[in-house]
Order: sequence, then C-alpha cells, then structure tokens
Amino acid sequence: MSDPSQIRALLAPIPGGGVLLPGSMIAEVVAYADPEPFTRGPEWLLGELRWNGWQIPVVHFGLLAGTANDDTVPAGARVLVVKTLSMAASVLHIGIVIEGLPKLKNLTPANLVEVEGETPEGVFSHVSVDEVAATIPDLDALALSIEKAVYTR
Repeated sequence: MSDPSQIRALLAPIPGGGVLLPGSMIAEVVAYADPEPFTRGPEWLLGELRWNGWQIPVVHFGLLAGTANDDTVPAGARVLVVKTLSMAASVLHIGIVIEGLPKLKNLTPANLVEVEGETPEGVFSHVSVDEVAATIPDLDALALSIEKAVYTR
C-alpha cells in the first residue's frame, strides 16, 4: 500500500529552477518550435503553438515566476503541455517552456519546503524539493491571465 503522506509529481527544469506539477496535469512533452507571436500580451507569453489540432499559448514560466533573467529560450528546449482544468477560462491547455525532461519526484513533508517570496499572478508557491528550487503554478489564475491578455477584446 502506498504512503498517504507521499505525493507523486513531476519536476521539469526551467531557467533558474524547476516547475512542479502533478503528473496527472501533464498532457505531453513536445519539441520546442518557435510559437506564432501574439500581437499583445505580457513578455512571458511567447505566442501560440499548434498541438494536436489546437492552438495553445506558450509561456516562459521562468520569466513569469521571476527565476529567469530574460526571455531567452535555451537550446534543446521542449514544451510541457499541461491541462488547466479551468472552467472559467477558454484556455484548456498551456505550453510551458522547459530545459530538458521532467523527472518523477515523490513529495513528502520532509523533502518539500515552502520558500518565502513574491508570488505573481499565475504562481501558487515557491518551494524547494530535495534542495532544488521549484515553482508551483496556479494554472487557473494563469489560464485567466492568458485569456484576459490575448483572447478577450
């Protein structure tokens, strides 16, 4: 039987740390391709990418979370396609630029520590997992921010 105090999650590398998500939120990891830029929107919103017949917004999450210094996309980058499950937004999937492949992590109270810091809209929390800096996104807030920035008039 599994330990009820343990949660399985994926830690994906982003500039300046990692992004931590439940595995059930990950739809796919795809090769990075330059997204079609939006005509407006915040700097961290890179544009749209075609994925499985959908146009999905692509986010430079390190820039949004404050862990990256600029919007440079690292060589060999990939896009982590995540489900938002947001009922309030028309944004059902979001692409997050990552620097490699996600790794499975078993989270426990002993290896997951919340870190103080500013949490901009779209960020739920900054944490440390086995002493690696990571950010937990607020996917509902992020979907709403994207919808307001580029999909509403």
